[in-house]
Amino acid sequence: MRNLLSEKEQRQKDKQTSLALYDSVTQKLKDELLAKQGQKRDDDFQKRLEDILIRCAIIPSFEKGLISDTETMTICGDGSAIETGASKGKPSCKCRENGIYNCDHPRCYSDPKATWGYDSDRDGYYFGHRFYQQLLSQNGHDLPLHVTISDASETDFTLAMKSRDRLKKALDENGISWQRQNVVYDSGHDALGIYEYLIEHQIKPVIALNESSSTHPSPTGTAEKGEKNGTPICPAGKLMRRHYYDKKKHRIYYNCPVKRPTHQDGEHCWVAHVSECPKSVLCQLYTKRGPVVYVKTEDDPRFYPPIRRDTETFKKLMNKRSCGERSNSPKKETYRLSERPCRNRVHFLVRLYLVSIREDAKAWFQEIKKQYPDDPSAIMQNPTDDFVLPKAIEQ
Repeated sequence: MRNLLSEKEQRQKDKQTSLALYDSVTQKLKDELLAKQGQKRDDDFQKRLEDILIRCAIIPSFEKGLISDTETMTICGDGSAIETGASKGKPSCKCRENGIYNCDHPRCYSDPKATWGYDSDRDGYYFGHRFYQQLLSQNGHDLPLHVTISDASETDFTLAMKSRDRLKKALDENGISWQRQNVVYDSGHDALGIYEYLIEHQIKPVIALNESSSTHPSPTGTAEKGEKNGTPICPAGKLMRRHYYDKKKHRIYYNCPVKRPTHQDGEHCWVAHVSECPKSVLCQLYTKRGPVVYVKTEDDPRFYPPIRRDTETFKKLMNKRSCGERSNSPKKETYRLSERPCRNRVHFLVRLYLVSIREDAKAWFQEIKKQYPDDPSAIMQNPTDDFVLPKAIEQ
């Protein structure tokens, strides 16, 4: 028995509470994950699935040479929507019998964790879940490293950080100390908190800018005009006064050049020197400091990333982003997860991990086929040690 409307209102209330303390949800999550980075994973069902994937797929792929570069690894991440096979809820009341078709009473759901979310690929809403995976593309193969599943309403902004945190801990706890140098994400991950979180772990973020309203984001912030040194110019043509620097937002704020702070009768106040204004009239008469504008600083990793977006290195790394789509599509189409085969989140997660192991096994087989390019059937007639399943799978 659930009330999705109440759950949605509670999520919005929690979000507003977070935004009152933080500039964004991702920056709040960043601080939470960094505070818990020394803790081990929860001993839950997903931990067992993560360990199975590492022992049955990731380590064998490394031993077979499919994963060769472990010092400068580039990992990609992507999320996708999956619709539940359960019903969208059945009424627990008799309002319909009385002609009331839009009541807010709790409903009965056979999938206890399914929620409503928006699928940008199909441009529509769906009832189900959203899965997210981290992948490694090396030597012509796309190998899943970690898979997680969450609410349909959760975005890649937060799923990427949670998945990356679980992946790091899973590898560390299994004795794998690979160096992750770059992380490639699409514009759906373009949030300041993600940049700061990755840089905190000495990882270079390669993220496409999210162009909102068909306009390219401007590093000059809200300033319309500026000098060569970057100081904004007010509507009257004067250089604006530097007000303060916001380290969290990576912004320098400027205010009206004729409005300056002072002390009168022992109290701090702002005084407008109208005679100094070329227009001899204030642009914003009823504000204490306005007009106020800001300019982005060079320490903003979103506008000034470690790898510049106009370089060939950035473009080359960004091309690897398609490995997420190449892995998501077979999971949903070839293995029919898009046909709503499961009615709860756990069943979906198990299938996702089994398919991920199969993707590695498929890559092993493709490598063996290269030894018999003219007669693939000879593989079964002449089995090699490379074709034998890893001991972890046999167990």
